[in-house]
Amino acid sequence: MRTRIPSPPLCTLTSLVIALCWALCWIGPGARVATATEPGSEAFFEQKIRPVLIKHCYECHSADSDEIGGSLWLDSAGAMREGGDSGPAIRPGDADASLLISAIRYESSEMPPDAPLPPAVVDDFIKWIDAGAIDPRKQSPGDAARPATIEIDLEQGRKFWAFRPLTDFRRGLSEDSLESVRQNLIDQGVDDQLAEHGIRPVGPAPPETRLRRLAFDLTGLPPDDSITERWAAAPSKETWSQIVDELLASRAFAQHWARHWMDVARYADSNGSDFNATFHDAWRYRDYLIDSFDGDRPLDEMIRQQVAGDLLPAATDQQRYDNVVATTFLMLGPKMLSERAKQKLTLDVVDEQIDTIGRAFLGMTLGCARCHDHKFDPIPTEDYYALAGIFRSTQTLNGESQKYVSTWNRVELPTTDDHRRSLDEHRSTIASLEKQIKETTQELQAAQRSENNGIIVDDSEATKVGDWTASTYTKGFIGAGYVHDDNANKGKLSIEFRKRLPQDGEYVVRFAYSSNGNRAATVPVTIATADGNEQLIVSERKSSDTPPWHVLGTFTFSADKDAVVTIRNDDTDGYVIADAIAFLPVEQAAQSDESRQLAERIATAQHRLDALKQQLDATKKNAPPPLPVAMAPRDLPTDAIADSPVHIRGEVSNVGEVVPRGFLQVCGPGDASIDSPAGSGRVELAQWLTDPDNPLVARVMVNRVWMHLMGEGIVRTVDNFGTRGERPSHPQLLDALAIDFMRQGWQLKPLIRRIVLSEAYSRSSEFDDPAAASDPENRLLWRAHRKRLTAESIRDTMLHAAGVLTEEERTEPVADKGVLVTKNNAVTKDVASGLDQPVRSVYLPVIRSNVPPLMTALDAADPDLLVGKRPTTNVPGQALVLINSADVAGWAQQAADRIYQSESTWRERLRAAYRICLSRQPSPDDMQMAEHYIGLTDSDDDATTKERFADFVAAIFATTEFRMLD
Repeated sequence: MRTRIPSPPLCTLTSLVIALCWALCWIGPGARVATATEPGSEAFFEQKIRPVLIKHCYECHSADSDEIGGSLWLDSAGAMREGGDSGPAIRPGDADASLLISAIRYESSEMPPDAPLPPAVVDDFIKWIDAGAIDPRKQSPGDAARPATIEIDLEQGRKFWAFRPLTDFRRGLSEDSLESVRQNLIDQGVDDQLAEHGIRPVGPAPPETRLRRLAFDLTGLPPDDSITERWAAAPSKETWSQIVDELLASRAFAQHWARHWMDVARYADSNGSDFNATFHDAWRYRDYLIDSFDGDRPLDEMIRQQVAGDLLPAATDQQRYDNVVATTFLMLGPKMLSERAKQKLTLDVVDEQIDTIGRAFLGMTLGCARCHDHKFDPIPTEDYYALAGIFRSTQTLNGESQKYVSTWNRVELPTTDDHRRSLDEHRSTIASLEKQIKETTQELQAAQRSENNGIIVDDSEATKVGDWTASTYTKGFIGAGYVHDDNANKGKLSIEFRKRLPQDGEYVVRFAYSSNGNRAATVPVTIATADGNEQLIVSERKSSDTPPWHVLGTFTFSADKDAVVTIRNDDTDGYVIADAIAFLPVEQAAQSDESRQLAERIATAQHRLDALKQQLDATKKNAPPPLPVAMAPRDLPTDAIADSPVHIRGEVSNVGEVVPRGFLQVCGPGDASIDSPAGSGRVELAQWLTDPDNPLVARVMVNRVWMHLMGEGIVRTVDNFGTRGERPSHPQLLDALAIDFMRQGWQLKPLIRRIVLSEAYSRSSEFDDPAAASDPENRLLWRAHRKRLTAESIRDTMLHAAGVLTEEERTEPVADKGVLVTKNNAVTKDVASGLDQPVRSVYLPVIRSNVPPLMTALDAADPDLLVGKRPTTNVPGQALVLINSADVAGWAQQAADRIYQSESTWRERLRAAYRICLSRQPSPDDMQMAEHYIGLTDSDDDATTKERFADFVAAIFATTEFRMLD
């Protein structure tokens, strides 16, 4: 059983310690009472403790205080022992365990802040506490005003509806009643409550309305023509059932329902927050969801995979891939990656993960229990830190992308043997080339060292006029680098190589530079010789047999006068390079067989080196795809896995008692600690979440599905089943559906099928005055709730109407981004949204801080948050955004052109516009309005009429009817 940890009420012990320590600062050695009193006596307290409290502490910590500092009363023995914000300030008999002593010792904190207390004063308080903290004070007037510590009553908490075990009301029914309920559980449950309240439900919606509702609810797209025609020809239960099965089996169903869960998973392709890093591999999780819903993977399996997939056994590579990718769920939340206090960052990431697990699977808000016992629900702080121990033992962040900026953990995924073989061969080729390059470079350098280049003057020794650019880009240079004129400032730059030669005579002058096609062909060179100045024009485009050296000629120099070579960039037509000048006595430069062989050796080595480097570059460019990785967690090393201490008020440095890893105590009858957890405890957490005896998870999942189909959840606060959430409108039905859901293998499609085959689902949304008088909010479902299409469905339907929506499934939506989601290496919001791409919206990049305005206006989910139920608005601003959007105008034009080409008369075109955009036939009034707007006759076929028709389609896109299902 866990040790009960009192909740800190509102703030920390700090205010107490400050007040007390400032008081104690006034008590110096000279103020001590001379008599030797035993620390365990009342006299010791009266002489050394009470005077300090009365004179310096009661002002803020007694019944007479205007405001109680730190929620702490010090005017009675009981109040002082009970303590304030951080629990007891003193522990009688154990000074070392008393927070007050650790503070005045400058251990847990430094109080008073200006200077330590005199050792003698500290010693008095240590002696007093170790002796039992004898305190003769009785109850004070302040005790009555002091609020009692509120202890969470778990037994009482377990009586709340959400924490009670699932109950099946059908157990007590007769066989006849049971058979009736078995055939139609949903309608029986809904209609019974309507009858109890004397409410008659409205009838079914018109067939066209029902079919459009079904198609959008199941696939996020309008019904195609073949389904529409089949339904119109035979609007029967059998046809409806066939259409339901067809839609459930479609890939569009999986894409649409994956997007629902992506809202809960706070899916995004970038981090957002302070450092908008690119989530290059998040798309794998999106595709995992789509594939899972397509194959009707059981939801309990999906939950276990998302919480602990990396720790689960896998029989195949595909299963291992799915298990690991699923845990991206834990990684997707925005993080303050540039936080330098890494322990705080870790706790913040853990907090986000606990909050997500709580609301996504349990329908509970757990985050506030980080700082104190939950104010409304039976969740003590110790439960939060029992979960925190699990996630603190899990590695989410690993390393840095740059200094101080943390990055997330990555896990290698399975791949094919051929892929691994090609990667091994590529690595081997790269290693071989790099080895050859190293050996050839060494050979070249050895040959160059053997070469006699005479007296060398490097560019670093030369005198420069103007802004020459230093570089080491082109290898093979002399010395530490070379300079160039950047092909600019022509006529303003010069460089002078000056040297006093040791003796008179003829010297071969060599000029070092790297030749290339972008170099200057007319470089003016002046050589100051013993016979006067020599003017040369050098082409740096011509290569040399002994690079980088190029022979300028043989000249006579005097030992009494500097030899000077000056290079300028006057009237040059390319880059001017200057590396070094060499003066070689002519007799040494004679071309002997040995020197010629050396020159050939240098040239050969240089050519081979160049060829190897080109081959290496080409090999790197043609590399096979890297091994796939997922942004996924892993357990910490065994020696780093540990239970978590309570962090009082959530503060990193304010540490309390350690709590064993475990779960929420209120969800079960006994101890919720994990017995000998294997690893971090995530596997045990995943199993606990999906245990049939857990009263929350199945309820939460069924309620989410019900909300998406019926417009409101049985519990309307879909992310909050706590006391501050709403109560279920049909609690018996919710439990029965949850029980059946688990019995049928936690599969989504049968549950959806059951709901959409009910009469309650097919009801009209029309208003009924008597029913509304009894149930104005339609909690009892006497009619269908009007629903708004999601932002994604609105966009996808416009592309569908335009005839450009493809079935392409895009991977890697941010593959072109770097570490940051940036453009031109600058942080900017100008990041392509992909709205113009002809794919379903689920495949578009989701960039935090840069959701397209069109999608934002249509209430797309905020990717920074867990969104179980999107806010639904229907405001004029949405129509304005749609009318003024260039993308929408383009799709309207394409839809109009498509309809114009497929239909031969304008009335047929108008009917087609209604059918394609609104999934219905126009009424006579619709036709009259449309014809009047366009101003057409059968003979009209001019450009103006076509333009008006495109405007008409755009107007349909902007209507409320286009955005609403009913």
